Amino acid sequence: MSRAPWLDGELEYRSFGTPGAPRAVFVLRTGAVATTDPDPRITSGHDVRIVAIGLDAPELEDPPAFGGQTPAGLTVDALKDLMEREAPETTVGLVGERSAGPIAVHLAAAMGARVDRLALVGVLSPSDALSRDMQTPMLDDLPARTLVLIGEGGTPDAADAEWYRDRIPAAQVEVVDAGRYDNAQGQVTLSSAWETVLEHVAPGAARR
Repeated sequence: MSRAPWLDGELEYRSFGTPGAPRAVFVLRTGAVATTDPDPRITSGHDVRIVAIGLDAPELEDPPAFGGQTPAGLTVDALKDLMEREAPETTVGLVGERSAGPIAVHLAAAMGARVDRLALVGVLSPSDALSRDMQTPMLDDLPARTLVLIGEGGTPDAADAEWYRDRIPAAQVEVVDAGRYDNAQGQVTLSSAWETVLEHVAPGAARR
């Protein structure tokens, strides 16, 4: 486990996959499994280095779009520094799962062309009009090719996915068949969709 400075504490992250691989993918998640490999079998089949970063609730508070030095805004700054240190001067892939998704979107926007692929897994659309109005201009200019994944018949639903697809210029939606995941809440997980996600954020990295 590694740590990067953040406010008066530290962001926890772990690297796995292929050391020194030309392609790096940054994964933002919450919870106890945040810094674990979503599926080691699939990861090992790709020439890619994964940097998995664990985020906690305080780091997600008050979206950066509202301006000022909010915890989320400062978290985006810390993640930019981490990305610059771990993958200097290269384009990277970025993944945001569920509640970490909005931070991933803001980070991709802040990094511009440095993030060329973005995957949002089980991410809800903004819940209030102000958040939607603040985020739309940022999404309109997001350069990353974006994959929005939702679970069949679950939450988030098609309306959430379409909200992002309609605003991000290079976005596509994919619905994960319910048979591919086992979740009482009907939520697709990163582990259940890891192969699809990895193929999107690390194109051409599969070992032959």
